[in-house]
Amino acid sequence: MNVEIALLPDEILDKDISNHLVVIIDILRASSTIVTALSEGANSVIPVYSIEKAIKVSEDLCSEQVLLCGERNGLKLPGFYLGNSPLEYIGKHIKSKIIILSTTNGTKALQLTRKAAKIIIGCFLNIGAVVSYCQNYNKDILMVCAGDRGNISLEDTVCAGMMKYLIENRNNGKTPPLFFNDDGQIAYFLYRKFKDDDDLIKVLETSVWGKKLKEKGFAKDLVFCAQKNLYKTIPVLENDCLVVADKF
Repeated sequence: MNVEIALLPDEILDKDISNHLVVIIDILRASSTIVTALSEGANSVIPVYSIEKAIKVSEDLCSEQVLLCGERNGLKLPGFYLGNSPLEYIGKHIKSKIIILSTTNGTKALQLTRKAAKIIIGCFLNIGAVVSYCQNYNKDILMVCAGDRGNISLEDTVCAGMMKYLIENRNNGKTPPLFFNDDGQIAYFLYRKFKDDDDLIKVLETSVWGKKLKEKGFAKDLVFCAQKNLYKTIPVLENDCLVVADKF
């Protein structure tokens, strides 16, 4: 098994990922929101980058079970049911719903990796489950950080570094995977700097996007998204929908 990390989705535009398991990481906040929604009982999440397409998909499905959700620049889109705060996706209103989600960074990263053999969603909230899933995958793995509108994101990079560390150190006697690109080393060194639980909150609060979310009134999101292993749910992309993955 080879494991690579891409600190930005654009890094893989010319890469053949048809045989890879891709892990999309967008801590603030698409990954955290998707994991929360499915863990709280949503039927599925349909990721759509274009706002216009998201509205059209909602109209085509035309069901009371469909919730049109999304954000741009951190704020809920006008006329949409929910934004992109994971805290909005906790409660009975999410049970059995089909969520159409359009976000600034996370859904774009999903769009750019559609040619992968398999795509799952990872964050701090489900990091232990993601690591176990990766360890049982027999082919190459690529962790893709969504970043922040074309810029490297501190929180995504630290999470990828934590995944790298855990995969290497919880191999249950198996041959350790080979990490061979510099992005992986950068992510690992950053994780070592912020590896304590309290420091994970510090990562989110000091990152550029974390500061902006705090200014917009989403300080509670940072605390929530910094939690490790709150859920065991692994969202996997199947037929353009994110659903709960079967365990190995």
